[in-house]
Amino acid sequence: MTMSTTPILVTGAAGVVGSHTVRQLRERGAAVVAADILPGPGPLLDGLDGLEYRRIDIQDLAQVLDVLRDVRSERVVHLAALVGDWYNRHPLANHTVNVGGFLNVLEACRLSGVRRLVFASTWSLYPEFHGTQHGHPDYVPVPEDTPPLPVRPYEIGKYSCERMAAWFNHVYGLEFAALRFGGYYAAERRFHKEPRGAGPLTDMLMAAAFRRPFHLETGGDQGFDAVHVKDCAHGCVCAALATATPGGIYNVGTGQAATLRRAAEILRELAPESKIEVGPGLLSVKHYCRLDVGRARRELAYSPRFPLREGLADCLAEIRRVAVA
Repeated sequence: MTMSTTPILVTGAAGVVGSHTVRQLRERGAAVVAADILPGPGPLLDGLDGLEYRRIDIQDLAQVLDVLRDVRSERVVHLAALVGDWYNRHPLANHTVNVGGFLNVLEACRLSGVRRLVFASTWSLYPEFHGTQHGHPDYVPVPEDTPPLPVRPYEIGKYSCERMAAWFNHVYGLEFAALRFGGYYAAERRFHKEPRGAGPLTDMLMAAAFRRPFHLETGGDQGFDAVHVKDCAHGCVCAALATATPGGIYNVGTGQAATLRRAAEILRELAPESKIEVGPGLLSVKHYCRLDVGRARRELAYSPRFPLREGLADCLAEIRRVAVA
């Protein structure tokens, strides 16, 4: 790992993954500038004394360029995006903000001399794995060179961003690391009203935290790479500080196949008063799988720090702490 001599700019810093990335970078001793569209840092960055914050709208190329030139960052972690099911119901808005905004960031990086861009991609651009070695019940880890099959506008947009970053690397030499996050869970996904993508695992967490019953008819046998948000942020930090990112595209997960049945068992142990039940069967989601994180281990020195039990326990504690506060 190498420490940048200039501040690392984190866009989307007020969001769930972004806020943890900012905190972990500071814990590593890196200088950080947080940027987001909010007027101020927002509640997820509370308590970070001396944090430099810039307001930024990624749809405005001139503004992005001004911030990058002023901060003089050599490395950027780009996590700014609009979230929610709107990106599938409104493909044009998804393209304008999440893809167009990403192109603005790429262009601003080129023009301001940024050396490396780290950004969030997704495991959901992987294809259907039912009936293959990567699906149930074998769950052979899925490597990054698996041919993608993006279907929804969200996945199509993420894949477009990966390919654009590869083009900028080829033509302009801009280093990049596209992080294909697994299905991440986080206490903040419910408290801060993220409307889509939190999924049944987060619903189970909230039920356990507040002693509410939870029942899911089917899906308990489905294996998937459930990754704690703090490990997603850890991946961002590793990619930002790595000596090089030759692979370009990296899976960021646990490298294990968890199941909702096992999660329910753990939550019942951690919160004995909770009544959490999950029926057998598989989920009808095409990309649910176990990620191969070997490339991230070798090239970024990434190693997941939260196995399922530890991750769920951490989230439970955080949910309860925020609820009390």
